[in-house]
Amino acid sequence: MKKHLGAILLLITTLFWGGGFVGQKYGADHLGTAAVIALRSVLAVAFLLVVQLVRRANGFDAKTLKAGAICGVALFVPMYAQQLAFDAEVSPGVCAFLTANYMLLVPVFGLFVGRRASVSEWVALVPALVGTYLICVKAGERFAVGTGELLTLLCAALFAVEILVVDRFAPGTDTIALSIVMFATCGLCALPFLALPAEASRLTVESVTGALPALLFLGVCASGIGYTLQNVAQGMRTPPALAAIVMSLESVFGALFGWLFCNDVFSSRCLVGCALVFLAALGAELTHVIGKGPACAETR
Repeated sequence: MKKHLGAILLLITTLFWGGGFVGQKYGADHLGTAAVIALRSVLAVAFLLVVQLVRRANGFDAKTLKAGAICGVALFVPMYAQQLAFDAEVSPGVCAFLTANYMLLVPVFGLFVGRRASVSEWVALVPALVGTYLICVKAGERFAVGTGELLTLLCAALFAVEILVVDRFAPGTDTIALSIVMFATCGLCALPFLALPAEASRLTVESVTGALPALLFLGVCASGIGYTLQNVAQGMRTPPALAAIVMSLESVFGALFGWLFCNDVFSSRCLVGCALVFLAALGAELTHVIGKGPACAETR
């Protein structure tokens, strides 16, 4: 029963994460990049503090504070790049599938910290590169990647680095306390950018009110609830292969919600590219978890 409950919780998590791409798009329609990150981080911290109070746990020791601060900086950088991509008019569906490349880049970047990638993980890079090309370059065009797509690919690379940072510093800490410090640090990193003219001019009561539904979803659902459910589900000993399959659906849900709420339209060429990236990411994730413990998952 726990196996099935864990899978259900992970499915809810991926639904929230997939919907987060639409939330980021709506947030970008009202607010600047830094404002979206700062406000969603505040809401995530507030929610997780309530969770921590219900747990009657502390967990804010020196190790957790240090790890949370480092992980928070590592999270802010890719989050900023991803939010900038929405300002550059990338669609939620395209962003979801291009971001999925982080699963493939984790084993590649892991080589620099002494983690060997398997042959199958290297093989998975081939369909991922082909799929990325089909998504980014339209038929009949010369090779050119738009600003939004380029920023999304950059964010995928940075999320891969963030996962390795979390893997290095998170063990031995209270997970909820770590998340609180991490999201608080992420929000603090965004504050200086609010002084930029392009940011300050968009930060009004009206814009915050207009973006509030999206911010609540991003902060409470995608970050707060999603991250908590992920930890609960994996704590139930959900089989790693099953966890990988469910969590890999994030990009599919991102595309589905983009179609439902943002009128995303995919050409047949783009759909083939999305399928290749999804299958490559799923294959790499399954290879990683079989015999090596839980699936690596992005922290939203």
